[in-house]
Amino acid sequence: MRAARKEAGLSQSQLAQRCGCSQRFVSEVERGKPTAELERALRLLVELGVPIAVGSGNAVVDGRAEVNYAVVRIAEGLSAPPAKRRKLASYLEEASDER
Repeated sequence: MRAARKEAGLSQSQLAQRCGCSQRFVSEVERGKPTAELERALRLLVELGVPIAVGSGNAVVDGRAEVNYAVVRIAEGLSAPPAKRRKLASYLEEASDER
């Protein structure tokens, strides 16, 4: 992500402002913080135009619409009882199928 941000000519602060998060969050994602919030990390990558592949490559997300769809579906799934929760890859595959 750092390379894509620099290639886009953006500072961490500029990218954060575009995505509605803090510069600290951008820095943490770039350093690979394992507990970074997935939704915001995906939005950073989409803002930079970085394709996102999940799992074995069956689900590839390359646009804002797919990520937005997946994020909404993930939020709905997280509020479901644990037995009904799904893996992230299934949400992304579903978003790609909707396209």
